[in-house]
Amino acid sequence: MSIISVGALAVAAAVFVVLLRPKNGEIALLLGAACSVAILALVFSQASAVLDTVAKIIAAADISSSYVAVLLKAVGICLVTEFAVNTCKDAGSQSLACNVSLAGKLMVTVAALPLYIDILNSVLSLVKG
Repeated sequence: MSIISVGALAVAAAVFVVLLRPKNGEIALLLGAACSVAILALVFSQASAVLDTVAKIIAAADISSSYVAVLLKAVGICLVTEFAVNTCKDAGSQSLACNVSLAGKLMVTVAALPLYIDILNSVLSLVKG
């Protein structure tokens, strides 16, 4: 699947959403969400190539896999948050979108806590040593 196909699908869905919104806003919202999910599914089908490359980089650079796991969790949280925020905005609920955005930021912070602990331990070992 190329970006041209993804773009064409998104533009076609956007046109239908704009046409449907005045007459049937619920169907327009569902169409937009369904198209977004379809695009995400197409993108995630390409994720194996990314994960294979990341695995090769980890092996070559001798990086701890726990650090990469934190990074991938953070990226996943960001993607899901962005999808939810945009869907809330499309539905006309700006306050809900802001709350989802805040929740995503907090979840990324929680996911990164193991990194903070490792950094703190490294700094403390340098200070003591």
